[in-house]
Amino acid sequence: MIKINGHWYSSTEVKEALEKKGYTIITLEISTELRDYPQYETYALINRQDPTVLNTLKSVALKEFQKKPPLL
Repeated sequence: MIKINGHWYSSTEVKEALEKKGYTIITLEISTELRDYPQYETYALINRQDPTVLNTLKSVALKEFQKKPPLL
């Protein structure tokens, strides 16, 4: 679940919205050791970007859909 503009959205809803905006959604295993429990991270990529911390699904969703109120 991701909270955007005070509302909670499921990962599926966010994935579909980002795909409509032209993002490619991929999930990669990020475990570093063979003995570790597998850990996965989902990335939203556009224009052939490489997966980084800055383009995880949550960070891209907040950047794309978070509306800031106008300054007074």
